[in-house]
Amino acid sequence: MTGSRRWAIGLATGTASLVGLTVTSGLAVLAQRFVNEFSRPHSPIDPTAFTWGMPQTFKEPPRTCLRSIVFRASDGTLLRGDFWAQPQPAPTIVLCHGYRIARSYLRAAVAQEFYSGYNVFCFDFRGHGDSDSVITSGGNAEVRDLEAALFVAGNQPETLPGKIIIHGFSMGAAVALLTPPHPDVVAIIADSPYARSDDIVYRLIRYQLLQLCNSKLILFRLLYPLVPVISWVMIMASIINFRLRFGFTYVARPDMSFRRWKTRAGKVLAQHSIPILLIHGVQDTLIPIEHAYQIAAEARKHDVPLETYFVENAEHCGAYECDAQAYNRVLRRFLMRYLGSDLPASHRED
Repeated sequence: MTGSRRWAIGLATGTASLVGLTVTSGLAVLAQRFVNEFSRPHSPIDPTAFTWGMPQTFKEPPRTCLRSIVFRASDGTLLRGDFWAQPQPAPTIVLCHGYRIARSYLRAAVAQEFYSGYNVFCFDFRGHGDSDSVITSGGNAEVRDLEAALFVAGNQPETLPGKIIIHGFSMGAAVALLTPPHPDVVAIIADSPYARSDDIVYRLIRYQLLQLCNSKLILFRLLYPLVPVISWVMIMASIINFRLRFGFTYVARPDMSFRRWKTRAGKVLAQHSIPILLIHGVQDTLIPIEHAYQIAAEARKHDVPLETYFVENAEHCGAYECDAQAYNRVLRRFLMRYLGSDLPASHRED
């Protein structure tokens, strides 16, 4: 082998190694930036761009029925919420907001459910709204917050014993499914939850990479065929980064919760099952309808009573906006089956 040929091979090998190191380092940096952005607290979205499909004009319940509550999760995180109390004991609905919004976005839902005759407890998850400015995980860590909220709601004098309903939206719905069954919870309304968060993360990363590939930079355009692979590599790097920094994984799997329910809360389930009303928009582009299909399939596999309400023309958390009367009718009939005579008079059929 001539000296010039050895030099050329060495140069090519060194260049490939340098490119590989550069790409690996770049992915590590991108993963670090993604974890920072994903876990960063108190970064609300533009309120004009997102309304959860709730009415923009509504009559807020009387302030005399409101008391603000400060409480802590099991890890010490300080949480804040509002309890809207009926004048007599009634079932209590615990409202759970989505990722990067706060309880203030659900004021219309509070009014809707309060005037239907329920007590309503609406709180901010960690890293959101008025609660402690700590890291968020989009699901797993927030289970501690909901567990603490259920304890608070169950200890309010206006709450009928064993008559708590969880009504969650998006991340809040996923957290409701991730939370082990609670003895006071009689039903769960899950509006637009994800089945597994890594798929949502993959879609977000893939979208961002495709935006870069559509730029005028030749390097990014050459990476276009590798976007799916790079996206999953970034997810794996982010999982490792997140666990090393915070001690747990951010990948949440509500679709696998039902199997864990039996091992973590077997005594509760032996006393009563916890039925689920699963709501989803068929046109949801943020959390596709396939996630709802996966959750429903896993519920059937593990004998968890689950009903579905899929709305053909609805986007993410848009079922109410598509047909408010139908949405309320479905909720009323679902709760009627499990609350029986405890269903508030104002929420019964005319």
